[in-house]
Amino acid sequence: MKLLGKQTIYGIVIVLACLALAIFLTVNSVWLFDINIHALKLTKATGLTPTQMHQDYVRIVAYLQLPWISSLKLHFFFSSAKGLQHFHDVKGLIMFNNIVGLILVPVGGYLIHKLNKKSLTWLLITPIKVITTVSLVIIALMFVNFEQVFIAFHEVLFRNQDWIFDPNTDPVINMLPDTFFMECFLLFFVFFFGALGIIYWKGRQSLHKL
Repeated sequence: MKLLGKQTIYGIVIVLACLALAIFLTVNSVWLFDINIHALKLTKATGLTPTQMHQDYVRIVAYLQLPWISSLKLHFFFSSAKGLQHFHDVKGLIMFNNIVGLILVPVGGYLIHKLNKKSLTWLLITPIKVITTVSLVIIALMFVNFEQVFIAFHEVLFRNQDWIFDPNTDPVINMLPDTFFMECFLLFFVFFFGALGIIYWKGRQSLHKL
């Protein structure tokens, strides 16, 4: 019973650490946006050059990630009060994720090291299988109807409708189409599954030592 309790607690902490790390890496993957400038023909959608879009996208990421940047100032797009409020709300969530990551990633790393040292990393195999199964269901739903998943995601995280951007009042949405957001979700799962995969591999190794 005691072992089962530890398995649950360790599993939750480590999965949350992997989530926070995957979110952090995804938000900072500016390269994904740069690829999509050409792939999604964003120059035509916005009337801006790739360099101009890259610069404003970096400003968005910097605003979301850096606590000392208190206001979002885009150079090539104007924004409405609602649009700026949504970015502010997103920043709050990103800041919370970063704090969680700063705490749980080192703790999670320590717990994995502790379990690995005692050849008990196999305790994480079941939690990883459960989380992976749930994640695969979400991915399947995304491919079936990404728009509904995207809407549900925002309705869970935000208590207002500010996330619904009007291109006439917040033209920045023209360089952030749904396809790009879907790729961000998929990239998040790549990072998330990558982290879980390493832990799962360690767990399988520990089983062979029993």
